[in-house]
Amino acid sequence: MRSVGIQALSVHLPDTVRTNGWWSTNSTDRESAPPVQPSGPKPRNFFDAAMQSYIDDPFFGSIERRIADAGEGSVSLGIKAARSVLETTGIAAREVDGLISVSMFPDRVGAGDAGYLAQALGTGGGAFSLEATCSGSMSALLTASSLVQSGLKERVLVVVVSMLSRAIDADDVTARLCGDAAAAFLVGPVEEGYGLLGSKTLQTGETCGTWLLDTVEEPEGTTAGGRRIRLRVDPTITHVLRATAKPYLVGTVEGALEAAQLKIDEIDVVVPNTPTAWHARFSADTLGLDPDRVVNTFPSVANIGPALMPVNTHLAAVEGRIKPGDRVLLYTFGGQAEAGAAVVRWPSVLLGPAHAGARTTLNSDGGNHA
Repeated sequence: MRSVGIQALSVHLPDTVRTNGWWSTNSTDRESAPPVQPSGPKPRNFFDAAMQSYIDDPFFGSIERRIADAGEGSVSLGIKAARSVLETTGIAAREVDGLISVSMFPDRVGAGDAGYLAQALGTGGGAFSLEATCSGSMSALLTASSLVQSGLKERVLVVVVSMLSRAIDADDVTARLCGDAAAAFLVGPVEEGYGLLGSKTLQTGETCGTWLLDTVEEPEGTTAGGRRIRLRVDPTITHVLRATAKPYLVGTVEGALEAAQLKIDEIDVVVPNTPTAWHARFSADTLGLDPDRVVNTFPSVANIGPALMPVNTHLAAVEGRIKPGDRVLLYTFGGQAEAGAAVVRWPSVLLGPAHAGARTTLNSDGGNHA
């Protein structure tokens, strides 16, 4: 069977860094459902234990996050990441015969960014948008890999954008945990025995109704039609995430390892879902791993939704924590959509430039509290 994987990977992080001090002068802190809280004084499980040291922190372990400039949209952010990956490879846009767009959330309510990105970049072949909430990058990776492996496509460009700062009201406490980012990667044939070795996805229907979406006016004119998607969380998120985090992680990881015919102790590096300061530690404890094998970028970029997986992977590779030949376990979780895990043998991936100030840590609790 044809070996397929990521050939090149780039990220684009906005220049504006919003530290915790921003809220003292720019927000009135409207109450909303906070991140998960334990139900008792003593941790009952790995999730509660990993979270324990953050529950008295008003920023829940967040330190800084990147924020798109006023007037910056999901398409313009995605174009920057896409052009970076194309320039890194020296491949012309017309040589790409497929584009998959993942945007959370796109510039146009009810329509994805794929056509706009493809038109601006001048890519060849078709283009479509894929929506799987925060697991969108994994869903796109597996979809692109299938298209190439089947011979339907030769090279697919995936563009992932997180615009959570626009979707969450600034005075909503959830905004403290979220930021913006874009990533792009090319999927195509790789050296035999490298690339995607196995994967497993599970539907996350148990989380349905936990995140609430509506539309509100957007006076800055960034979005088409003058309206933007607004994201809020339901108070039931406390129970739902604590109850489902372990089953989704274990179920997908075990399935991916079985498909790859590997055991967890044969994995060199784990790139987990890190939407909070404690998820990397929780993942390490749940999987029985030394935390030093688990990558975490939360202190630098906070929760960047579907961009978490490619940004975490890129920064770890740039820093040399992921090297050619390493067996890497990727995990993503998307509420109201799917969770997914993939095992890849890391090929000689071309990497776009790193962004100043962004960093990973292998100390899985982030190392610092605000």
